[in-house]
Formats: sequence, C-alpha cells, structure tokens
Amino acid sequence: MYTNAYTCFMLIETLSVREAREQLPTVLERFRNGDRTPVGVGSHRKTEAVMVPVEVFDELIAERARSITEAAASVRAEGLVVDSDTEAITEQWARGEISTAQMREMVRRLYGAP
Repeated sequence: MYTNAYTCFMLIETLSVREAREQLPTVLERFRNGDRTPVGVGSHRKTEAVMVPVEVFDELIAERARSITEAAASVRAEGLVVDSDTEAITEQWARGEISTAQMREMVRRLYGAP
C-alpha cells in the first residue's frame, strides 16, 4: 500500500496495481467475511478505481433509483412532467453508466442551460 486517499469524504486504502493483483484473493475474502471497507486501486499515488462488495454496489444503485423516484414525484407534485429524454439520462445515471457530472451536463444541454 502506498497511500491513503480521501474519496467522497472517506479515507480509503489505495493499492498499486501490482499490490491489487497480489492481494485480490485477500480483498475478496475480506468482502466475503462482511468487510464493507472500500479498497482503492491506482498508480502515482492517485486512486483511479474502487473495489467494494457487490452488496455495497447494489445499495448505491438502489439509492440512486430511489433518488430518481423521489425527484420525479416532486416534479409531479408541482404539476410538471419529466420528459422521456430526461428519464433516459437519469436512468443511465441510476445504473452507474454515467457520472453525476455527466448527467447534469447532459440535462443542461438538453434544455440549453449553461
């Protein structure tokens, strides 16, 4: 391990690619035993990817889906409608296919907003 890095306000252990390759069986065993601590992977002292147990990933995706459902309900409560293009973009975000920044940019472009 060569660094600890803050990712989204969480201190995580970051392994080099070589270390991640060597320690992957150990990391998977930790996850199987209930450890939910994310493990970063990267080079040059920069976290480039994060490994988490699949249950954590599923929870994150479910939370995104709940956020979209709540936002759509709020829009409907105001008497408005979410168009299909916006729904498609937010569904991509909910599945983790695009980042939050990408989602925001795509929606802004869709409506011609700066």
